[in-house]
Amino acid sequence: FDAINSEMTSDRFPWFYHEGRVNNDDKLPALTHGFYDNNFLISNWYKLLVPIVDKCKMRSIVKIKANFDYKNTKSFKTNLHTDLTPPLENFKTGVFYLNDNNGKTYFENGDVVDSVANRFVEFPQDLKHGTQTHTDTNYRIIINFNWYS
Repeated sequence: FDAINSEMTSDRFPWFYHEGRVNNDDKLPALTHGFYDNNFLISNWYKLLVPIVDKCKMRSIVKIKANFDYKNTKSFKTNLHTDLTPPLENFKTGVFYLNDNNGKTYFENGDVVDSVANRFVEFPQDLKHGTQTHTDTNYRIIINFNWYS
């Protein structure tokens, strides 16, 4: 955890601006870093995540993306979504939280998960989820994993 956290919060780690947090239409700007996309490794920083990939026995990785969100003045929920469209049966999604904050991940089934540093939450890839934005820390960093094991 310490290696991932120190690298991803350093001034050496590259973050990229996107007009939308969930999609381009939501008007919620975000910084992201793609590690894997469409089954292809796209980042030299992937080695940071190997311990998580190994522990979760991720055999076939479809997508791994980190999200960096700045503090909001007011908390709100983003739209429910799946990370892959269309959702893939028998695939999994995982969220790894890099820092403590009052943001949450909420699910269409009513479950809610608090953002706690070094927490990994795994769920079926076709379960819709969203973010309850945070207001207490300067940033919130999470890493989304989508895979088949």
